[in-house]
Amino acid sequence: MTGHTDSPPEAAIAELCARIAPPHAAAGRLAELRQRTLARPVGSLGRLDSLVRRIAAIRGDADPGPLSAAVSVIAGDHGLARHGVSAFPQRTGARVLGLVASGGAPVNVIAARASAPVVWADFGLSAPVGDQSYKVASGTGDIGSADAMTPAQARRAILNGARYLHERLGAEKMIAVGEIGIGNTAAAAALSARLLDLSPVRVVGSGSGVDRPGLQRKHELIERALARVERRPNDPLTLLAGLGGYEIAGNVGVILAAAADHRVVVLDGFITGVAALLAVRLQPEAACYLVAAHRSAEPGHQPVLDELGLEPLLDLEMRLGMASGAAFALGLLNSTLDVARSTPRARDVGLAGAGGEIR
Repeated sequence: MTGHTDSPPEAAIAELCARIAPPHAAAGRLAELRQRTLARPVGSLGRLDSLVRRIAAIRGDADPGPLSAAVSVIAGDHGLARHGVSAFPQRTGARVLGLVASGGAPVNVIAARASAPVVWADFGLSAPVGDQSYKVASGTGDIGSADAMTPAQARRAILNGARYLHERLGAEKMIAVGEIGIGNTAAAAALSARLLDLSPVRVVGSGSGVDRPGLQRKHELIERALARVERRPNDPLTLLAGLGGYEIAGNVGVILAAAADHRVVVLDGFITGVAALLAVRLQPEAACYLVAAHRSAEPGHQPVLDELGLEPLLDLEMRLGMASGAAFALGLLNSTLDVARSTPRARDVGLAGAGGEIR
């Protein structure tokens, strides 16, 4: 699949979801059996051992070894940013994406250490940056008083995300998913509060470091946004259109398309977690392809991770965004996969007991 389709958008999204099959359970079981024969104590990598099994199942390979990876950064602007819900003005989003494009952003440094290219796209910035072929609109509506986008725009952004994966992210087997969007922690908080039936108090944080008055404005805005969509159904596309962002919608498409291709999806922080939650509401099997890179400083991130059944690899109180946490995790994941492949068998180095395991 190239990401192009002649089907109507609703049908195209349904077709994309239908392509997501369960991981290869047999490969995961074989990986577990193989790990039990190696020259190290069984389970000695803790949760990383379970990740080896999960990635083996995703890839359909009992011994996948280190995976080729790419870091994806999708950007969009939010109409609610005019209310001062971020520590930075809306124009900052375009400037940060420009820094990513130039290779000078923190994520570029981190990704280089993981030998992963950084790929980026403008899905909804007010000031255009680079290629505009994936762009749906120049920013969302102000969700305190209007929908973020129309349902048609939400569907288009999802399909553009799937197309972007196939056109720009090549055949890389592991995708670190990130975003840029001034004000998008407010949109993510509104979505997570509604999707998880939580009080905004549980999910609203300071985002980029907004001050106390700004945090109060953020609470009030999210309360208004939730009241405005209160009577709408819990349909993920309806709620995405009412409360979301183009970078969130684009990442829904990236996640669904990556899962359909049996790629490992490494989630960054709160916003990509909410995109994953929407993707999983559209197709529950997508959850099997997700790895949580870290637990961010945003209070809403943990409830989202709990709902997705994910335990983060790192907990560093990060709130940098732009896929930085996911890029950090790539090195950890590939180091683990390399250990799983390169450790000799216990019997080959004289350490095997009667059952073939290390004694």
